[in-house]
Amino acid sequence: MNTNKIPALVMLLAGSVAVIVTYINHYSLEDMLAVLILTLIVFLIIGVVIKMIFDSFHIEEPDEDRVDDEGEVVEKTELSEENEGGEEEGNADSGAVDNTTEEQGEA
Repeated sequence: MNTNKIPALVMLLAGSVAVIVTYINHYSLEDMLAVLILTLIVFLIIGVVIKMIFDSFHIEEPDEDRVDDEGEVVEKTELSEENEGGEEEGNADSGAVDNTTEEQGEA
């Protein structure tokens, strides 16, 4: 999860709200700038804390190895890993397919 932009977005949102509120309440320019600076600093710290909380969840993004040509995620299971090593199960499956095709031909 890309969380690099969270502190900046939180800061900008809080700063814009602070400027609008101070403008509506007819603050002087110096007071408006002081409120804006304090707001930006406080909400930068809050944004960094939120970013650290989101980063602590360790959400894994799909690797290039796990994505096939069509863009779908390919997950390996225990059965598929065992089938790669031995062909015993593959032969049993192919025999079952041959039996069903012979039965369909007789009917």
